[in-house]
Amino acid sequence: MKQGVGRTQLRKEPKMHSALSLQIKCSVCWSDFTDPVTLSCEHSFCRKCITGHMQASLGPKACPECQSPYDEEDLKSSRLLRNMTSTVREHLVELKMESTPKEGKASLKLSEMEGRLMCSEHDEKLKLFCETDQKLVCVICRDGDKHKGHVFKPVKEAAQINKGELKTVLGFLAKENGQLDYMIQQQTTEITKTEDKSKTLSTRISAQFEEMHQFLRQKEDAVKKQLEKEEKKVTEFMQNNQSVINRRFMENKEKEIILQSALEIEQPDHFLQWWNEKGFPMTKNMKQKADMTPSNIKYMSRVKDLTVLPNSLFLGPHETHLQFFVWKEMLGSVKPVPESLTLKNPGQSYLKVSPGGARIRQADRTTGLYKDFNPGTVSEENFQTGQHYWEIEVREKPDWTVGVKMGAAKSAESEILLHLKHSKGYVLTCDGKDTTLNTQDKPQKIGLYLDCERKQVSFYNADNMSRLAQINYSSKKPCCLTLVPGLYLDGRNSDPLTVCSYEFNADKR
Repeated sequence: MKQGVGRTQLRKEPKMHSALSLQIKCSVCWSDFTDPVTLSCEHSFCRKCITGHMQASLGPKACPECQSPYDEEDLKSSRLLRNMTSTVREHLVELKMESTPKEGKASLKLSEMEGRLMCSEHDEKLKLFCETDQKLVCVICRDGDKHKGHVFKPVKEAAQINKGELKTVLGFLAKENGQLDYMIQQQTTEITKTEDKSKTLSTRISAQFEEMHQFLRQKEDAVKKQLEKEEKKVTEFMQNNQSVINRRFMENKEKEIILQSALEIEQPDHFLQWWNEKGFPMTKNMKQKADMTPSNIKYMSRVKDLTVLPNSLFLGPHETHLQFFVWKEMLGSVKPVPESLTLKNPGQSYLKVSPGGARIRQADRTTGLYKDFNPGTVSEENFQTGQHYWEIEVREKPDWTVGVKMGAAKSAESEILLHLKHSKGYVLTCDGKDTTLNTQDKPQKIGLYLDCERKQVSFYNADNMSRLAQINYSSKKPCCLTLVPGLYLDGRNSDPLTVCSYEFNADKR
């Protein structure tokens, strides 16, 4: 019975060793604690590992175990854990030695001796590590001219120092790779949103086109092709961005695996040989500056210059005012849906606003006084959300201004305006700067599309629905329409500007 109990105990010892060794391992590098520190959440890590983790954090720092927030002041050295790590490590070594036969111990020591690296030049054991050249050397090399004035460390001490640096790198990579993985998930979600929105728009487009005749079905195919092209363009752009994120994730993951496996090299000289050949060049290339001291090492982030591109699929007026735009191309097959509004009467003696607030013109003049006076007005309605479309009839007027005004300020920087100037042609004004438009068209009506969600203003030739100009704005203030009937020009420009109104009667459809 005793022998059976002994065999059972021997079988359980490896599990006990494994469970005990796990208690002294850092969850970032999976090696025994080195200079352990404890956070306020009571989770512990190697100081180098948590320092690297902090460096990789773009926002608030969070514990790798429980995601509790922490800052640098929360890092408390744990003498108890450091002593416990040393004691457990020694205990595990003793247990291993006790369970190994004497012959095995002798052969183990012999294999360790045989496994030590030798100096190729002096045939001596490589017992030292030159910190200046970052390479293993023997005692004779140390005294030679090649290493004169260099700094040396015993291999065990040097290995421990460099493993500490590796732990910092691993902490940094672990945090960055977590962020990259999260960004990949976010980008996948945004791509899915784009694809879902594309499907929703496709269904909506089909439903609207069902009300139309064969011409509308042909137009439906054309608009769907435009949607597919836009979807392809948007998703390809985001997928390319995701590929960049994924590539960096895989590259960082590969480095992490290499560095992790290097920490498992038990012989210091073998580790330092690897450090000389691969580890030091790899970690050096990751540093922000090559000449950093160990106390202020910082690594170059491969996350900071990346971003997750949001869903940006948008069909413009064909998404929000589809039927009206198609109706304009069909010359009246469906009822339009432009919005109506009312113009304010500014009380100017040289400006006439119609009783309904739909027309504005220069007042008739009997003298040539104030011939360059060019007053205008704005709409009573303000707009801060949604998408809106209006049409302004300009007919053959040689001079006029149509646009959008942000807020109540009178600054030119708060307006986006399209002018027809009798001496210059079509001019677009934004932020007080004029841009001449090269167009051969002379529309009878101007379409104005205001997208408050995307902060975008578009001007259209409302005769054929071709876009004349499109420009973005940054103001968060409410917008209103602004109309200026133009210079009087001795009566040649006395016709009004008219905000078109289209009645919608469902019974007559």
